Amino acid sequence: MNESTMGRSVGRATRVYGVQGGVLLALVVILFAIVPEFTIGAAVFGTLDGVALIGITAAGLAVTMIAGELDMSVGSMAALAGVISIRAGELGLVPAILIGTAAGLVLGLAQGLLIARLQISSLVVTVGTWIGFSGLALVLADDRPIGLDRLTTTDPLLVEWLSMTPATLIGISVIVLLGLFLGFTRWGREIYAVGGARREARAAGVPVNASLTTAFGISGACAALAGSIACMQGASADPRGFTTLLLSAVSACLIGGISLYGGRGNAVNVTLGVLTLCLIIAGATAAGAPTYVTGLVTGALLMLVVTMEFVLDRTVAVRRLNAARSRHTAALLAGGSGPAGPTRATVAPSPAGPGKAQ
Repeated sequence: MNESTMGRSVGRATRVYGVQGGVLLALVVILFAIVPEFTIGAAVFGTLDGVALIGITAAGLAVTMIAGELDMSVGSMAALAGVISIRAGELGLVPAILIGTAAGLVLGLAQGLLIARLQISSLVVTVGTWIGFSGLALVLADDRPIGLDRLTTTDPLLVEWLSMTPATLIGISVIVLLGLFLGFTRWGREIYAVGGARREARAAGVPVNASLTTAFGISGACAALAGSIACMQGASADPRGFTTLLLSAVSACLIGGISLYGGRGNAVNVTLGVLTLCLIIAGATAAGAPTYVTGLVTGALLMLVVTMEFVLDRTVAVRRLNAARSRHTAALLAGGSGPAGPTRATVAPSPAGPGKAQ
């Protein structure tokens, strides 16, 4: 790779991830400066601890956002899958988690198929399923929190390696697999195409219905996996739980740079957003701040990132437009053709008389 190519790659990475990376770095510096209790150990453990729940959910939600849609049902999906996993806990840890995840996958695929076939807004459908999944979770749990009969079933999830639990490793694996899926498979490219320009994608032969169904299937499976792991880790499930999971996952995606308009974002954006949000939570916990402080800081940071991205996008767009105009003007002057070229000036009469048109 020559210096020119490397320079372009670095410039592109800076434009795509510069705002999010800068905000994350500034947040780390600020937290270490103003919160004495925020040590390196607390930062690492607190950040990695949130990767399992928020990271996995945000990864699935990001796929629907890239497709130009939004899955509002991830919180109730996680609660429902958690109840199903606890109910299946007698079969063992892995089977219970797999059953809960499979239920989320099937329900997510059904949502996506309904949205694609009937061409209904995903907000309308997923708000309805959000309520429906919550009700189903209450029915399966007999309208009360439920727990495992054998608490030793969850022991493998409590093991730690270098501040990382199996749940953290699963979360990291899911985000990596998401990046590979979106960046290196035909299905991932089709999801980008659907989110970027749906009518054009349909006209070009992209299977829009299959892409939307796949996106919501992934979102449902990820939310269910996150809920199942969290509930099995705690050996109990509350059918009314995970009420703030949707807000956390959406905030992580937006802070990371996933576009609500579709067609933009990847696993790196999800990672940056999740790390930023988890750092905020870890810092607030270390400082002993009230719960509402996390919401206030997250909201302010989200507005800052969105504003900075808007300004950066406008600046880049203006520079490209000016560059295109300069190239067009230079081409006209060099080519000597067109309405302003010398050929037309020689033929057309001048208002000041024939002697002026040379």
